[in-house]
Amino acid sequence: MIKVRNAVSMAACLLSAVSASQVSAESASLRSRTQQLIIQFEDSDVRRIQSARRHQAMPDIVLPDGRQVKFLRRFDSNGAVVELPESLDLDEAQRIADLLAASPGIAAVVPDKRFFPALVPNDPEYFPGVNPVQDPGQWHLFEDTAGINMPAGWDRATGSAAGVVAVLDTGIIGHSDLDVARRVLAGYDFYSDETLDNDGEPGRDDDPSDPGDATVDNECGAGEPGEDSSWHGLSIAGVIAAESDNGTDIAGIDFAARVLPVRVLGKCGGDLSDVADAIRWAAGLQVSGVPVNPNPASVINLSLSGAGTCSSLEQDAINAAVQRGVVVVVAAGNEGVSVQGVSPANCNNVIVVGSIARDGTIASYVNTGENVDIAAPGGDDPDPPDPVNNPRNGVLTLSNFGDTAPGDDALAFIQGTSFTAAQVSAVVSLMLSVDPSLTPTVIENLIKATARAFPDTSCTTSLCGAGVLDAAAALDGAADPTAVLGSRVNTGGGGCVTAPVGTRLFDPLLLLALAGLWGLRRSSG
Repeated sequence: MIKVRNAVSMAACLLSAVSASQVSAESASLRSRTQQLIIQFEDSDVRRIQSARRHQAMPDIVLPDGRQVKFLRRFDSNGAVVELPESLDLDEAQRIADLLAASPGIAAVVPDKRFFPALVPNDPEYFPGVNPVQDPGQWHLFEDTAGINMPAGWDRATGSAAGVVAVLDTGIIGHSDLDVARRVLAGYDFYSDETLDNDGEPGRDDDPSDPGDATVDNECGAGEPGEDSSWHGLSIAGVIAAESDNGTDIAGIDFAARVLPVRVLGKCGGDLSDVADAIRWAAGLQVSGVPVNPNPASVINLSLSGAGTCSSLEQDAINAAVQRGVVVVVAAGNEGVSVQGVSPANCNNVIVVGSIARDGTIASYVNTGENVDIAAPGGDDPDPPDPVNNPRNGVLTLSNFGDTAPGDDALAFIQGTSFTAAQVSAVVSLMLSVDPSLTPTVIENLIKATARAFPDTSCTTSLCGAGVLDAAAALDGAADPTAVLGSRVNTGGGGCVTAPVGTRLFDPLLLLALAGLWGLRRSSG
């Protein structure tokens, strides 16, 4: 397809403009298994190495089951690399190493695990262009200043197909860099406004496809201008699960997890009642009139916001999901106000994600306050834009050229906390692939405890959360939470002030004030 390089920005959380293939079974096996041990002898017993012969049984070394190991080569002055009779996972190899280490004359035994080069996906748009100022690629993943340290994170984990990330948004459409057949589950359409539904089947149904949320002048209220379709759900899914290392377009953060698309937004936004039901459904809970979700999510991404306090309806749904072990990640929102006045970011038991610019400064649009837990790179377009020295920059993700209905595949640079929330959701999914038993509380604490310091003094912990998301450190923490957290536990809790049920999660006047310029480029896939 034709590729058009153009900058995109969008300052709204809900309405924005717009392959990590699984690691092969062989590669995954190599990373987690070994057939070799390194044995270091006490100085008085080095004679055993001197009598050893390559590919022959190592003298006087017997495994717990009575089998012998083969000598491969010397290691340092007092050690040997030996071959086990068969390949073992690293935990089992460590158990055998510990048993051998207790034998007379042996100082230490260590599994000879394998190391690999730092993972850099081959997706062409991952890399900066000839002019990285004007074409930064997926800078939010790798740049030192504001990036999330994703390449080092991928060395630790690339995901599991057992992971399910629910994207409660505008629904989903296909894209050449999103393996819909393999990576997108059968979700549900909770958008119940029959007048604005726009999908040919008014009301809730089992098709979460995004028909487009384009509007005409005055459709969302007197004086409200019309808007093109945003394809927001696809863009969020792209950050999380675009196919990586497939030589096409961009790299998604999680190489293997599946996306559960849940349509809760459409023309003029969406209703609180629909979102609350969708949270419960995504978590695997029963919702009246809707079949039970056969693929409960481990992570729920809420890149949406509405004005006012957290209602009891929202909080109850979130609490129910968290009690099921689901991590709920929420965008802080882009109104430039205190997060205390924006829901669901002011609810309890959620991970609230703010945004910093590419230069490390606080994003001009981001909501701030004590409720924000963590920041991630969301970009911040200069005003006015300087296309040569300081062009628009946001998170590069999947989009579509269709103004109203789906058209050709596209890529888009889009700014906002919608996309910082998606980054955190994807990293949480990777953390759960390392240890599926991690609880929402432990995950939130790990995310905050492993954050790196803000690169600029414009962000403080009272405004932007604990720091900037560090994927590699968070994944290290997932592998050994005690080393990071000790015995600390944050139980959270508490309810929110009740607000009227049925509140719209879009305020058209607010959207008009927040919307930025946007542009697209055609996908190369």
